[in-house]
Amino acid sequence: MAKFKVVILTAETETNTEYEEAEFAGLDVELAVERPGSEGEAMEAVKDADAVMMKAKWGTSAVIRAAEKAKVWAVYGHGFDYVDVEAINDMGIILTNASGICSEEVSDQAVSMCLGLNRAIVGTTIHLRETGSWDRDKFLPIEPFDKQTIGLIGFGNIGRMIARKLTGGWRMNVVVYDPYTSPWTIEEYGVKQVFDINELCTVADYVVTIVPLNSETHHLVGKEQFDHMKKSAYYVNVCRGGVTDEPALIAALENGDIRGAAVDVFEQEPVDPSNPLLKMDNVITSLHLAGTSTRSAWMMLERASQQVAAVLRGEWPSAAQNPEIAHSHENDARLVAKEPALARPGS
Repeated sequence: MAKFKVVILTAETETNTEYEEAEFAGLDVELAVERPGSEGEAMEAVKDADAVMMKAKWGTSAVIRAAEKAKVWAVYGHGFDYVDVEAINDMGIILTNASGICSEEVSDQAVSMCLGLNRAIVGTTIHLRETGSWDRDKFLPIEPFDKQTIGLIGFGNIGRMIARKLTGGWRMNVVVYDPYTSPWTIEEYGVKQVFDINELCTVADYVVTIVPLNSETHHLVGKEQFDHMKKSAYYVNVCRGGVTDEPALIAALENGDIRGAAVDVFEQEPVDPSNPLLKMDNVITSLHLAGTSTRSAWMMLERASQQVAAVLRGEWPSAAQNPEIAHSHENDARLVAKEPALARPGS
């Protein structure tokens, strides 16, 4: 019998565990891929696991509490809004994610959406395709992008990359609302920090949300924020749909309170085909693809596996998301950076 059992919960019909196996080499791990069809099956699957890795959304309290032996609960992506963090903490389980795997990709998506809104790319495409009319006035004025202000709600890895790209490439003004950002980080990136979200909404030409979805950020942007935005401003969401009060966004667009929006995420996913956001020519929509690329696809597997391997070695993982339980792991060593166990594509 192996020393550790690692259970992968997935909905995939076929799962390649090459990256996981490489990172767990030398740890005496039994790797089990489970495809539960119900909460009860998920509970049974994790009951003797030392570590649980999630590709499927079985992060309910009942499933977590069934994992009585688990030391770590790892999600393969950034978001863990589908994991009951209270239950995780009650069980003393370390929660990790694959932080940093797609910061370039999501920041690229945000910048692309801001540029697309500024140049009315989608609106003019739809207009010309459907009407054939050369009426350009409805898309004017087009303000110079390099003279505008972008407001970032959230200034973590992704927000900082957006700032780097837009200040260095387009010389934009950047305003940040993030009460958890250190003053030296603000100074390093040369941005302005505000401590009132409505103040950011008042001055920004583009309001971009880059925060995790939790009880603190649910509907963080709603009617009050849209009321403070300029009528010429745009709203961009590339994090989680629930961060935005979607009916309030729709109303703001229908009433002309803001000029347009771009959303990679929706409160309901897959999105309802009748959602009004899909029918507006001043709205850019995507399929929750902001973090997707050939690079992030393999980095997700590598990073999640590294976090689990660290915990099984008795180390505190670099991407732990619940430091409030660190006192119960005070003897864990710090994770030391090392070469990936598997050669990366193109290396």
